[in-house]
Amino acid sequence: MNKCPVTQAGQPEPQSAPETISVPAELLKTIANARPQLPTLVEHILHLPELCPATQNPAPGSTLTVSYQAGEWLLELFSLDTYIDAFFAHPVVRDMELFVQTVAQDAANAARVQVTVLADVRLNRVRQGQRITVVAQPEA
Repeated sequence: MNKCPVTQAGQPEPQSAPETISVPAELLKTIANARPQLPTLVEHILHLPELCPATQNPAPGSTLTVSYQAGEWLLELFSLDTYIDAFFAHPVVRDMELFVQTVAQDAANAARVQVTVLADVRLNRVRQGQRITVVAQPEA
């Protein structure tokens, strides 16, 4: 499988957008919230690694913030890192919108609450960055 395909000019090849990214959602683990009766806003701020070896994107300094009002469950820190690492060299990972949408939906499903994911992405080879915000509800 060709990972992060690029053209001769070094630009990503156009491709149709897939509906999902096949990264095992079960990599995201939860732990019980010891005090679910206390209003608790949780924010995980992840420093994104390079996910596409061809373009070296996202560039250093890119972050992903996963935030939610805690319910009965909390996202487990180490599994969140493992989950994000599973996107490395995925053939569609340069579609940052789909990446953020996938993380948001998988996190909402795992934590069983509404989750907001904000990506602040720095990009190589272009003079721009990108901010993407996705709000996801847990799927039944």
